[in-house]
Amino acid sequence: MKRPVHPAMLLAAGVLASVTAASAQPIALGMKTKCDGIITARSGDGMTVKTDQGSVLAVLTANTDVSARKGRLGLIKKDAAATALIPGLKVDVEGVGDDKGRLITTKVRFFASDLETARAIEAGLSETQGQVAANKEGIAANRQAISQVQEEQADIARRFGQLGDYDVSLEATVYFDVGSAVISQEGAHDLAGIAARAGEVQGYMIGVEGYADASGGASVNQKLSLDRSQAVVNWLAQNGGIPFFRMLAPGAMSTARPAASNETASGRSQNRRVVVKVLVNRGIAQP
Repeated sequence: MKRPVHPAMLLAAGVLASVTAASAQPIALGMKTKCDGIITARSGDGMTVKTDQGSVLAVLTANTDVSARKGRLGLIKKDAAATALIPGLKVDVEGVGDDKGRLITTKVRFFASDLETARAIEAGLSETQGQVAANKEGIAANRQAISQVQEEQADIARRFGQLGDYDVSLEATVYFDVGSAVISQEGAHDLAGIAARAGEVQGYMIGVEGYADASGGASVNQKLSLDRSQAVVNWLAQNGGIPFFRMLAPGAMSTARPAASNETASGRSQNRRVVVKVLVNRGIAQP
């Protein structure tokens, strides 16, 4: 059953068409190649990069050097930079052609500003929503700010890949203590389970969304939700054997989309969570 995926999991959503492996320009065996373009699709360890000369099917490996050329990666560490390789991101790619006409990438470079911009918009939206919920009488005063955020999100939506093209194959939820981003023993058990099962899914990707309850301020909750999602990404890489290039940029959802009421302790405990989804892109052929 196809299920909707929130834009923050990839930091955005949009209408870029998926490009199949069959339409990609083949790279000659052993040919060293450099190209720049925009990622139009991701599936497993492969990504389609659209260049001025055509599309290239690039394959990521554990040895691929991925990093930002300029700017900061925020709270994403350099070794996790591969999680930023999402549809719509401009990249410079270097690699060598294999016997299947693919580009086995040795190096990928990108600007960190796309991620930073998307996070800033998401943070602004979460803060505005929190203000509106806390003071409905002031909604008129916030209307302009809400409209501006929605316009900015729509602009990013047009740039980044449509997440409706993904099926959710598996899902798990990890819960956290108040103010903590430390993964519990129970959470580690659940993550180990989904990591083991993910390997059975052809061309899988991992999407991670972090949340917080409403007990803290907007900026605190935004950072806490990102810390939680990043902690899960790191656990999956270090303990679950999931390569960073199979994980999408972790989403920081703050107090958005609460799973339960924040008016009770029980409800708040359900909102302090990270949702992990194993995704499969329906739109492109498997590399």
